[in-house]
Amino acid sequence: MQLETPRFILRDFTGEDYSDFRDYQTDPRYRALYDIPMGAKTPGSDLFSLFLGWQEERPRINFQLGIFDKKDGSLCGCGGIRLRPEDPATAVMGLELAPRCWGRYRLAIEAGERLAEFAFDDLGAHQILSDTSSGNTRIAKIAKHYGAVIIAERPGPEWMKARGWTEVDWCLSRDRWEAGATQRGS
Repeated sequence: MQLETPRFILRDFTGEDYSDFRDYQTDPRYRALYDIPMGAKTPGSDLFSLFLGWQEERPRINFQLGIFDKKDGSLCGCGGIRLRPEDPATAVMGLELAPRCWGRYRLAIEAGERLAEFAFDDLGAHQILSDTSSGNTRIAKIAKHYGAVIIAERPGPEWMKARGWTEVDWCLSRDRWEAGATQRGS
């Protein structure tokens, strides 16, 4: 599976991508964000194996794609769309950037837009759900750019509570996505 933006390729991971994925997940900045102590095992290898396994599912409802720079092929992060088995018209989207790419707002916008297009246009989703911490103001800015609205807020895991943050649920409906197409230049 492969999707493209003007500057990035979003594609299924291969075994050769694991070391780059592991490297950014073990970056001290990444670990600090999620309160993963140095020396503690990260879920990286288990997650990566899960992502590879999803590629074999039929019908496929889980898509986790690496985000690669077209210029140099470097791994910039990953993003995913997962259809809910109990409600295939609802997709769940996740997006993370490698720490070296934090602050590259346009990268997150392009990758997120392409994932949303895929969910709505190719998979037939009617809404996309996502969650993040209240302290992640960059993601909030991106979610609002797409037209997403907050639908719930609750106490998050301990690492969020330690920072005084909560967990926030976002919803982007197909109608709001389509209404914002002109604004996004689609």
